[in-house]
Amino acid sequence: MMFATHPERQFMQRLRGAGWIKARTLPRSVRTVKSLLQKGWIEKQYQGPNNEAFLRLTEEGLEAKKSPVPIEGRRRMVELGLKAKAKS
Repeated sequence: MMFATHPERQFMQRLRGAGWIKARTLPRSVRTVKSLLQKGWIEKQYQGPNNEAFLRLTEEGLEAKKSPVPIEGRRRMVELGLKAKAKS
C-alpha cells in the first residue's frame, strides 16, 4: 500500500468519521482532491436539489491515513545493512 503525503493526510483528517461533507466547505485543494480520488481514498458524489459535490473518506483512505510514513536517512541505512559515512 502507498502511504499518504502530509497534505493528503491533512485533507483526509477533515473527512474522517464525518460521512459525506460538502466539497465547498473544505479547503480548496484541487490537486490533492484529484490525487485522492485517483487513489480511491475518497469518494465524490453529487447530491441535493443544486447537485452539489460531496466528499467522504473510504476504508482504503482510512488505512492509508493510518499507515506509517517511511523515514529516510540513518534508520533506512540500518535496515539495508549499510554503514553511515564516517565524518572527517
